[in-house]
Amino acid sequence: MTETRTTTVRPFTGEGEPAPGLRITQSVSANCLPSALSPENELARRCFTKETSVAMDPCFVPERPVVEQRDPDNEAAGAFGMTTVALCVSGPGSSDVTKVYVLEDLGAGARVATQADPHWGLELADGTRCVKALGVPETRNSQPLSYGCDDGGFLYGFPDSAREVWTIQHRAGGSDELTLTEVRTAWR
Repeated sequence: MTETRTTTVRPFTGEGEPAPGLRITQSVSANCLPSALSPENELARRCFTKETSVAMDPCFVPERPVVEQRDPDNEAAGAFGMTTVALCVSGPGSSDVTKVYVLEDLGAGARVATQADPHWGLELADGTRCVKALGVPETRNSQPLSYGCDDGGFLYGFPDSAREVWTIQHRAGGSDELTLTEVRTAWR
């Protein structure tokens, strides 16, 4: 690996259609707020479904609202009056998305850049995929727990992007030790 690849998620074409290669696995209606996992991305949202009260983050709206008048798969969206659609990704690098009929979008306002890590997902050199964890007070070696990983482990601190290949502290599942590991891909 010669460098860490950064990817800004853009699940819509310029015409507001789902990007080629994405597979819509379900459709729901929701109200959306600015994303907690990807706060610097002005198109990223956190959506709360009406059907299950589940929060999905990150979701992405198109640059221009897409209003579908009626969809036979979602009677509630037509009945309540949707404002646009959003696509919610199931994880870093996944092509499976949930289509959201946005009933209310509170995330269209101005965003304030933060000092926090702008990446919502990381893939490590060994293929482990991790998603940003919020509100977990655990620290190790003075580094806050920042990501939960699909290997049952965690990442601590922010990625060190000073070199071509970024690094971050990783605690593998079942281990108490932190090891410095390389980051293959970072998603915004």
